[in-house]
Amino acid sequence: MLTSSSPSQVKTPSEAEWEAASEPDYDTNEDLLYAYSPIPYFGMYHLVKIPIDRGLVHQVDYWGEGKVTNLDKIRGFPRSYNVNEQFALVSKGHNEGKQIPNRIPVVSVDDSDTSSYIRDGSVKTVTISTGPITKRCAADVARIVNASEGLVVAYGYSDNSDDIQNLERELGKNGLYYGAGYELPADLKTQTAFSTKMVFADATSINNHLYDLVTGGDYINAVKTVRSLVDNQGSDVCRDVVSRLVSQGIKNTMSFAYKLWHEGHKDIVEDYFPSEFQLILDQQIIKLIGKHYNQALKLDANVGEYNDRLTWGDGKDYTSHHVSWRLISLWENNNVIFKILNTEYEMYLKLDVNVDSYGDRKTWGSNGSSEKRHTWSLYPVKVGDQQLFLIENREYRQGLKLDANVDSYGDRLVWGSNGTVADNPEYYGFIIQPWQ
Repeated sequence: MLTSSSPSQVKTPSEAEWEAASEPDYDTNEDLLYAYSPIPYFGMYHLVKIPIDRGLVHQVDYWGEGKVTNLDKIRGFPRSYNVNEQFALVSKGHNEGKQIPNRIPVVSVDDSDTSSYIRDGSVKTVTISTGPITKRCAADVARIVNASEGLVVAYGYSDNSDDIQNLERELGKNGLYYGAGYELPADLKTQTAFSTKMVFADATSINNHLYDLVTGGDYINAVKTVRSLVDNQGSDVCRDVVSRLVSQGIKNTMSFAYKLWHEGHKDIVEDYFPSEFQLILDQQIIKLIGKHYNQALKLDANVGEYNDRLTWGDGKDYTSHHVSWRLISLWENNNVIFKILNTEYEMYLKLDVNVDSYGDRKTWGSNGSSEKRHTWSLYPVKVGDQQLFLIENREYRQGLKLDANVDSYGDRLVWGSNGTVADNPEYYGFIIQPWQ
């Protein structure tokens, strides 16, 4: 794998060596207009900035040498302008020692400024590899790439290197952000000389990319992407994506929050997710209130035949230990699941194995919690501005609901509903609040 090089690792040819070198290879590479391959950085020349019209430059390859094949590995591109040192030559491969095609010169790796040659925000794609990304280099990349539809791809750098940190910082100032796992177009997948790549795109593209990562269950790349957003001036993108996920009731939202919480990014959950997520993931004592009837869940004071307790909704008690619960999170098959513990009796919520005439199942508190029917999924939903959660049993795929009828105390039995609950969150949704 090729990795970024420091200036001390690369011997720059002399001016005499550069002048004596063979001309660029324009059989492999397309000869583009207004490149400055045959001249050094400054001289008695009238410089024409690209692009010369209102369009965008297709591609600039920073530290590029044109398309190069070396030991059956490809690096570089045949249709890009190549920013490189003024006396640099092709360093490896079939064109080694030749002048660089479509070259735009800079003084050195420590003094890389293309403002005399490339207009601000005028490049659609900037690629960079093999060379160091100094702060000045990163600033120049951020200057030339178009912030609205631009793409920056860094090949062969480790994600925690100074090079990438410089690039992330400067691109963030210009509204371009890192997207872990970002899918590249075919012409940018040709770089077989490198085993790693990092992609930076405009805010809209990264917004949609992060949304797709979460909905597709790719939490590893979602966590990397959102961490980089928050650390590099992309907070608005993070906030918007979380808002979309929550307001649309995306089921994977809770699993995404769980991965953030348990992988050292609690601050993101605390700062960007509704406060209920923190209550849940911190396993604080809570109360579960059915939205439609405004009743808090509790367990019966009496036990049944198997020492289990029925679950009820209580419309009067919102503060006693009877209505106190804790959600215990577990990770299984790339999803977060929950056991729901009543803290008064230390009993776990489950659904009955039997159904009534409607196909519904009673809910019970039990001493054990070893069966699948003791585990639950929580799906966030919004009704107006109110955050609610649908609570679905994993064994029977039935969501919790309160009975339409009351007993002599005004309480309602809690059931697993034999039907779709997602279509009516106002009726089936639950409010999660701190117990006290």
